[in-house]
Amino acid sequence: MRNKPKLAIFDFDGTLADTRPFMLSILDYLAERFNTRRVDIHSLEQMRGYTARQLMELYRVPMWKFILMARESQKLLYQNITSIQLFPGIESALRAIARQNVAIAVVTSNQLCNVLAVLGEELAGLVSVFECEAGFFTKARKLRSALRQAGVKPGEAVSFGDESRDIEAARKVGIPCAAVTWGYAHGEVLRHHQPDYLLTSVDQIMGIVAE
Repeated sequence: MRNKPKLAIFDFDGTLADTRPFMLSILDYLAERFNTRRVDIHSLEQMRGYTARQLMELYRVPMWKFILMARESQKLLYQNITSIQLFPGIESALRAIARQNVAIAVVTSNQLCNVLAVLGEELAGLVSVFECEAGFFTKARKLRSALRQAGVKPGEAVSFGDESRDIEAARKVGIPCAAVTWGYAHGEVLRHHQPDYLLTSVDQIMGIVAE
């Protein structure tokens, strides 16, 4: 029988917070600002079928420029933070996890100021560990740091994320991973990467975390 995890680790963008509409709204600005190909509005849903690496190749965005674009998008996000909401049901799920005496961590590429602003003081107080500004290749390292700070082993945690790289990072560290389909990546892409769990509803989170 599977034991209840001691630590639930959450990605932020596309897992806890619905940042996708805002990110889509600034694509044209980012393309002009960094001189990259504009995204065809008719291909937005198709883009959910690509990994981040594939999108970078498709739009010919080198890694150094991708990093600059990510930083710019986070700055713009903070300037428009009141437009960002948690996905419906996430607030209740975080409270329920805390009531189960399961520690909560947030490991994200986003900035801490954005995470705190969206969570609000009460929900942020339920989070034991924040590991923010994870780079494209450093999420596994951030996951290991979260484990150390929480004092748990990889097999005693579960990681929730919405992209294939979240699955890959968790697998590197040995953490069971749950892929959520309400974020950036299409469910079929996530299924192809064989996560331990594939969630189609926020309500399913507690089926993994609860006893």
